[in-house]
Amino acid sequence: MADLHGYPFFERVPAVSDIVGIDVLPVEKFPRLTGWISAMQRQEFVKKVWMSTKMHQHYLAGYLTGCPDYDIELDEETVALQISVT
Repeated sequence: MADLHGYPFFERVPAVSDIVGIDVLPVEKFPRLTGWISAMQRQEFVKKVWMSTKMHQHYLAGYLTGCPDYDIELDEETVALQISVT
């Protein structure tokens, strides 16, 4: 159950890494944690609610400028981004 609560935060890590310009969770430093993230991404229940890195980047960019897009999944353009990545 703790996996389900923690995973969404780790799903956002690649978007944060791109924004700050460094690899926040390098595999060589965190092999078990990155392995757990990969294992979680293969789970069907995660695949059903997964959001792409591009969608997280879009939200974070808005958050940093003071205008976060809370309805990101309702925006046709970002939904198209999600579909094109999967």
